[in-house]
Amino acid sequence: MKGLSEELARKANEMKGFLNNGALDIVEVEVLNSVEEAFDNEGFTNSSLKKWKKRTTINSKGKNITRYRTNRVGRKGDLNSYGRKTKGRAVLTGHNSGGNKLRVSYRASRFGGGVRFATDKAYAKRHNEGLDGMPKRKHIGASVATDKRVLKKMNTRIDKIMK
Repeated sequence: MKGLSEELARKANEMKGFLNNGALDIVEVEVLNSVEEAFDNEGFTNSSLKKWKKRTTINSKGKNITRYRTNRVGRKGDLNSYGRKTKGRAVLTGHNSGGNKLRVSYRASRFGGGVRFATDKAYAKRHNEGLDGMPKRKHIGASVATDKRVLKKMNTRIDKIMK
């Protein structure tokens, strides 16, 4: 009987440690991974992937801004310098700035019994929510897919503790 109570006390202590720290570690890692995944997929996955709107290549006059229109500077129809910079480049990725500034800017911080995610990039909210005329390119937020991954990892860890 003494061995059983010691085993239960050990498991209770391990479970307490997991719920205080380990569960938050899982949430932190999985949410930051989902942000990375959004940039890799060029879209946000809630219950299914919703791709981001592609970068605009047509100006307000209906002209293609990535190609030469005359032979004056380059060959008509060839990519201009902007077209060469954007060709093959992922959406929300800069070309002269090292590229992944928004993607890698998210940080997690612990508070009370939770985790807060934030970025120092002022334009993040504009992109994520589609403000100020920007197309909405959500990359962080509530996600069924992320919740499922978090719960699966937590259940695996809880099962391991209870064995």
